[in-house]
Amino acid sequence: MRTTKMFVAATAVFVALQGSAAAQAMFTASVGNAFGGDGPSKKRTTWAVAIGGGGAHGIGSELEFSETRNFFETADGVAHGKIMTLMPSIFVTIPIARVRPYGIFGFGLIRQRTDDEGLGSLFSDLSDDDIGYSVGAGVTFKFAQHAGVRGDLRHFKVRKANGLSFQRLLVGVVLGG
Repeated sequence: MRTTKMFVAATAVFVALQGSAAAQAMFTASVGNAFGGDGPSKKRTTWAVAIGGGGAHGIGSELEFSETRNFFETADGVAHGKIMTLMPSIFVTIPIARVRPYGIFGFGLIRQRTDDEGLGSLFSDLSDDDIGYSVGAGVTFKFAQHAGVRGDLRHFKVRKANGLSFQRLLVGVVLGG
């Protein structure tokens, strides 16, 4: 419920400010599920916020923060811990009128936490176990000049050979761009 309220509040603020945004800058607020790979046996709710922008020839970049709570499960099925990502990414989009399919690749932090530490824990005690990548694709549908919706499917992997991996499917609101 708290995540939903934050999502609605962030969307309202950026809708109000969208007129002052640069033509190519964008903000995305998304919600969805993490699943598969080394992830939990049940889908877990994920939220994400991203800022970025497109450049010439459909090439752009974004910086995305996401969090999935109750990601890990004990042998008896009790959910705990969380995954936080901070992922700078490069994307290539193909603008086809209002529909914009894209491919995306990122390399950044994938933090695994088994207890409820705050946002400060994202940057404390970093190690090679926390570096990973994401690769995926999606499509954005622009229903107005500076507003649209986006569907996004990505695979995340911690770069160690036996590192954590999972998939994430998100649907979000895009403002700007």
